[in-house]
Amino acid sequence: MCTFVASIRNQFSIMSIKTKLQGLSFRTGTIVLLMCIPFYIISFAQMLLPLSTSAKGVLWAVFFGIAKLFQYSGITILGVEGYKRLKRRLRRKHVKGGRIKLVIFDFDGTLGDSQKLITDTMLATVDELGLPSPTREQFASTIGLPLRECFTSIMTLTDEEADKCEETYRRIFDEKNVKGAVTLFPGVKETLERLHEKGFLMSIASSRCHRTLSSLVDDLGLSPYIQYVIGSDDVQHHKPDAESVLVTMEHFDVRPEATVVVGDTEFDILMGCNAGVHTIGVSYGNGSRESLEKAGAERVISDIKQLERYLMANNLLPVVALISTGN
Repeated sequence: MCTFVASIRNQFSIMSIKTKLQGLSFRTGTIVLLMCIPFYIISFAQMLLPLSTSAKGVLWAVFFGIAKLFQYSGITILGVEGYKRLKRRLRRKHVKGGRIKLVIFDFDGTLGDSQKLITDTMLATVDELGLPSPTREQFASTIGLPLRECFTSIMTLTDEEADKCEETYRRIFDEKNVKGAVTLFPGVKETLERLHEKGFLMSIASSRCHRTLSSLVDDLGLSPYIQYVIGSDDVQHHKPDAESVLVTMEHFDVRPEATVVVGDTEFDILMGCNAGVHTIGVSYGNGSRESLEKAGAERVISDIKQLERYLMANNLLPVVALISTGN
C-alpha cells in the first residue's frame, strides 16, 4: 500500500513539474532547448581527452544525460505548436541571406486607435440582445480575432445567438463609426509618408469587411499611401491563420524570408509565424510586450517611429503591406 501511495505521489509530482514547465514562455523554452547543444558536443568531444575508457564512459553518460534533460525540458515548455514555430524560425534564419522586402502591418491597435469604438460596439451588442455581458477588458482581449470569435471565445452562445451578435454588431458599428471615431496613433501618418517617399509599397489586409476598411483608409487620409486592400470577405481563413499574409506575398511576389509582420496582438504574431515570416510586435496597442514575446515576436517596439529607424538601419528594401485586425 505504501508503495502504491508513493507511486501515485511520484506521478502527481511529475505531472506538476510538467504543468509548470508548460506554463513558461516560448523564449524560455527556446533557450532551454538550445542549451542541449553544447552538452551534446561536450559529451562526444571529451572522448578526445587522454583519459581512461571507464572515465570517458562516465563523463559521456553525465553530459549526454544533461543534454537529454535540456532537450526534453525545452520541448515540454514549447509544446507541439511552439516546437513547430521554433523550427520555422530556424528555417527563416537559415535562408536569411536576402533583405526584407515586404512589411505587413496590422491596422487596429497598430496604426489606428479603435479600441473604444470596437469595445463600445461589443458592449452595446450584448446589451441590446439581453445577453450576459463580459467586461470591456475581456472584449478588448479578443480584438484581432474574426468578429464571430470575439463573442464566442469569451461567451457561451448558440449558433443562432452568435449569428445575432455578428449581425447586430455590424449594424451598431456602422452607426457609431462616424468620421473621427477612429484616430491614428501618433507618428503613424508621418511614418507612412516617409516610407512612401522612400519608395515603399503599402497595402492593407484586414479582419474588417472590405467596405468598412476602405472607408477608414479614406477617412484617415491614408489612401495616398495604400495601394492594396484585403478585407475579411476577401479570404476564407482569418487570423491567426496565414492566408492573409500568403495572399499579400503572392500579390507582391515576395518570399516569406523577405517578409515581416508588424502587429499589436498575439494573433498578428501567430499569423506571421504560421506563414513562416519575420514578426515585430508593437506594445502601445491592445496586446502586452509579454504576450507578444510569448507568441514568438522577434522584436517588440514601443513607438511606430522606431520601425522606420529599424528598417533603415538594417538597409531594408522598400515594399510595405498593412494587415488589420479590426472588425
